[in-house]
Amino acid sequence: MLSTDALADKFLRLRGDFPVFRENPGLVYLDSAATTQKPESVIGSIVDFYEKSNSNVHRGVYPLAERATSLYENSRRAVSVFLDSSYEEVIFTKSTTEGLNMLASSLAGTGVYKTFAVPVFEHHSNFVPWQQYAKRNGLDFLPLPVSGVELSIESVRRVLSQIRAPFVFAVTGLVNSTGYRTDFEEIAELVHNHGGVIALDGAQLIPHERFSFRNSEIDFLAFSGHKLLAETGVGCLLMKKKFQEEIPPFLFGGEMVNWVEESDTSFAEGVSKFEGGTPNISGAISLKAAVEYLETVDMDLLEAHVANLTDLARQKLSAIPGLTIHSPENSHAIVMFTHEKIHSHDLSEFLGRRLNIAVRSGHHCSQLQLKSLGLTSSCRASFYLYNTFEDVGRLAEGIEEAVRWFL
Repeated sequence: MLSTDALADKFLRLRGDFPVFRENPGLVYLDSAATTQKPESVIGSIVDFYEKSNSNVHRGVYPLAERATSLYENSRRAVSVFLDSSYEEVIFTKSTTEGLNMLASSLAGTGVYKTFAVPVFEHHSNFVPWQQYAKRNGLDFLPLPVSGVELSIESVRRVLSQIRAPFVFAVTGLVNSTGYRTDFEEIAELVHNHGGVIALDGAQLIPHERFSFRNSEIDFLAFSGHKLLAETGVGCLLMKKKFQEEIPPFLFGGEMVNWVEESDTSFAEGVSKFEGGTPNISGAISLKAAVEYLETVDMDLLEAHVANLTDLARQKLSAIPGLTIHSPENSHAIVMFTHEKIHSHDLSEFLGRRLNIAVRSGHHCSQLQLKSLGLTSSCRASFYLYNTFEDVGRLAEGIEEAVRWFL
């Protein structure tokens, strides 16, 4: 492993791959948990598709359409390699949100599962779908309490011992609001031992660490392209093959049909059953370019670099009087904080408008998490591969300047 300084130098050089920093000199972008910036290779892949290969997929037999279909399916293969999964397990969606809605709706529609269980610190996209589809289908919905910002294995074990099987347990890999990494590997084992299946929200996790779907105990994995350098409007739902036949489709029409009769319709097999309608073709192609870029970067080095940034941010921000860090000590990529006398919106706006420092403010689509902490709003700084130690220093200095300005 490279030294801290050598690692920082490596990623500083990569910053030049991102046009947004050339177009916005001085920008300190600390909102990658909301969406990442895009390297030239990803932007180029989108332009190249529209200039040279634009056509619909899985329909035409003329050369242009066949080329577009090949590019689309090659993107599926690239994702499967990146996540060490079978090519036949990758379903393209428009986002993590759509993938989780698709999953909650479809699993509720099987009539097999009796209970949906979800921790209360989840992003709304991994809480509300399970809540609402449970209500619609007369299933039990179990919101699991958390201790501060963490989910203890003992509380999971206690809840699972009382739950009605078969059930679905949905949990995030990396909490969107605080950066807390759940023990989802151990949770998955417990869920299976108690007769359940597990769905993982990987929106924050997948951009930050190497993941093997093949070797995991995870049954379903959802993530978004835009949080790992690809364009918006594309994501994936990975589904173990053993579930694909029993789970009904979420969208009807388009290319997901096998044969249509007046009284009924038979559906395509495998992942095609879950991809009704024209997909985001350029988005899938951009996702291929994104994962290929991340492979050249090396995910292990990326994880180490972001960990160094997070640790430095926690150290510098904790030294500011009146500021409270709400992320746990081992949070990754995210530091959530408040100031005792400055509202988070005011602090975020000051940093953005006066100092060109972009941080998120609000409830971070996690109102129950903030409620459990006695908050209605907070600031969140999130880090990725193009961030530097200088960015962290400017954040700390910017907050100190804001304190002097407001107080």
